[in-house]
Amino acid sequence: MSLHAELALLSGPPAAKPRGWAVTRTGRAPGDAPTLVLVHGVGAARIVWAPVLAPLAARYDVVAVDLPGHGASAPLPAAADPGCPALAGELARVLADVGVDRPHVVGNSLGGWIALELAAAGAAASVTGLAPAGLRLEPGEPSRLLRVNRLLARAAGPLGERLAENTAVRRVTFASGSVDPAALDPGLARGVGHALRTSTAYEAMIAATHRITFDRGAEVTVPATIVFGDTDPILPAPDNQRRETAPPGARWVVLPRCGHAPMWDAPARTVELIGETVRAAQSEAA
Repeated sequence: MSLHAELALLSGPPAAKPRGWAVTRTGRAPGDAPTLVLVHGVGAARIVWAPVLAPLAARYDVVAVDLPGHGASAPLPAAADPGCPALAGELARVLADVGVDRPHVVGNSLGGWIALELAAAGAAASVTGLAPAGLRLEPGEPSRLLRVNRLLARAAGPLGERLAENTAVRRVTFASGSVDPAALDPGLARGVGHALRTSTAYEAMIAATHRITFDRGAEVTVPATIVFGDTDPILPAPDNQRRETAPPGARWVVLPRCGHAPMWDAPARTVELIGETVRAAQSEAA
């Protein structure tokens, strides 16, 4: 299935840039359907959500953001705290600026950690973490693959993005994100490669993960679903997938034949899990 329209929307000019954050808003009209906020991981951008955008937009008012120093967003201010708790606080202010209050939040990797922080702060109606970072008992070194991927993207430059058209190249360069990287849409691969190469906040956000973990699980009182692929080289079990650090009562799902980006390897199941989490929150609120 071609993702041309979704890729164009998510890589094109944002609909708004409150506080310098690039925002794409699409799907159902606000007020006619639940609002769903999508938060990508470090070194990525809004474009990562292209494989699930169409089915989500058919059901929800969808808001996709670029983190500071990523995609079309402004750089992370020099004095800003690059840690996930601070980023979650700023995201809450960005959402308030576009009229969004306590949305359902979906995040991948570092974005999953930010989503959990939003929920802990009472700023989310539900949370779906797709391979969320932060679920460790103690702070520690991030995966070496994160630094390797960044180095390769910067060394290859724009040529590397063009080479993403090649199946064999995708099989090598996206092996840390997907169990079937050759099957990734070439346009998606180009966009993700560009985001990784051009991010200006990558090192600062990675460094911030050395110092802290997500430690507010007990403060999350809304429905939460934690999703990991069974083959995740970026956040491998068990050290990075500690259930005791997740919100109490969170639904924990392991997807077969799935890597670090469930929305790529299992898009239909990812949409289902998001829907189930949203419905659980609606049932609690009824």
